[in-house]
Amino acid sequence: SGERMLWVLLARAEAIERIAPTIHAAQGRLLPAPAWLPRDIGYSREAAQAEQERLAREAAALRERIDAASARLGISGLLADLHRLAWIVGCVGGLKASPLLVEVTGWSADRSGDAIGAAVAASGARALVHFPARPPELDPPLLLDNPRWMQPFEFFASAFGIPGRNEADPTPIVAIAAPLMFGYMFGDVGQGAVLAIAGWWLGRRLPLARILLPAGIASMVFGLLYGSVFAVEHLIPALWLHPLAHPLTLLAVPLGFGALLLLLGLLLGALGAWWRGSLGAWWRHDWPVILVYLGLLAAPFTGAGWMLALAGVTWALAAEGLHSRAPGAMAAVFGELLERIVQLLVNTLSFARVGAFALAHAGLSSAVVALAFAADSVIVTGLMLLLGNLLILVLEALVVSIQTTRLLLFEFFTRFLTGVGRVFRPLPPPPALAPESA
Repeated sequence: SGERMLWVLLARAEAIERIAPTIHAAQGRLLPAPAWLPRDIGYSREAAQAEQERLAREAAALRERIDAASARLGISGLLADLHRLAWIVGCVGGLKASPLLVEVTGWSADRSGDAIGAAVAASGARALVHFPARPPELDPPLLLDNPRWMQPFEFFASAFGIPGRNEADPTPIVAIAAPLMFGYMFGDVGQGAVLAIAGWWLGRRLPLARILLPAGIASMVFGLLYGSVFAVEHLIPALWLHPLAHPLTLLAVPLGFGALLLLLGLLLGALGAWWRGSLGAWWRHDWPVILVYLGLLAAPFTGAGWMLALAGVTWALAAEGLHSRAPGAMAAVFGELLERIVQLLVNTLSFARVGAFALAHAGLSSAVVALAFAADSVIVTGLMLLLGNLLILVLEALVVSIQTTRLLLFEFFTRFLTGVGRVFRPLPPPPALAPESA
């Protein structure tokens, strides 16, 4: 780890003499016992306490001399000035200044300006606080504003990149979608309760660990739907289905969920286009993608789906033809439309892994239960259940977390998020103005 360690060895003189070569070889130092320390071990503690008290009195006398010299020479005021200058050089940088005025500019999260105004008034500085409009050539830093229970889920957006000024913050959606996918893949009442308790306990020390609390609750809900308690499926009835008994249904439901999530991502892209003032381009290039995608999703169930897909292709070609009036551009738009639709269909199929990992979790739970109840001893059965559930908690929880993160980042976020924003990082507070506080 690069950290240095200090070893102190106390021993009698004859023992020190025997190990002296080893100490020197390890670049150690031999220090003789202090002269004031009695050779009788019975009096050493009292002598050490007396020496400690003497050193404390000496230190107090030195502090008094330092304080007197500081008051006489004004050292505290000079140190305060140096602290303020160091803060300005490190945090503020260049300032526009004249002999009478200094202009200090920056970004603030204080929307009303009341907090800044109160701080300036309390400082006694003669200043005028002004909140002008944002310069059009500058992009402001961003500060995500979510309720406390959603804040741990900001991790997903920050892992992809902070949303830009004209991009939607996906945190409110992720705060719902992530626990649902996690619970679907890790449905078990007992194991979910362990995760929820761990999230509640660890969340007081590690804010990111608070994600485990809603994830554990979702696991408990799906555990009730699957009828699974600590991998055992015959303790409570399944409110929906047993995963291993209905694998096709378990695989199909995440596909529908994934399609809805991808459509929501496309609509968030429309919101960003509206904020950027490019909604016209969105209607030409992105709206046809939604029509074709919806049509292909509906085509296996109704013939109207093919008509809707055809309408989307026609819309894309006609809109580009009216905009550019170039046949080559229409061919390029058709190729781009085809590529995006294939990507969307592949991304939709990726959500089948949610059902696949739910089956894997159920299969591993079934194997643990089978091994446990095959034993003749109740103690062995209980031990096998305990160790098996620990294995599932460690292994499956890690795998399910990775899959949830992957689906959100690479399937959902890529529909509308570029992550080009920069984080708002407030300056550290300046040193106190009062010299005595320095």
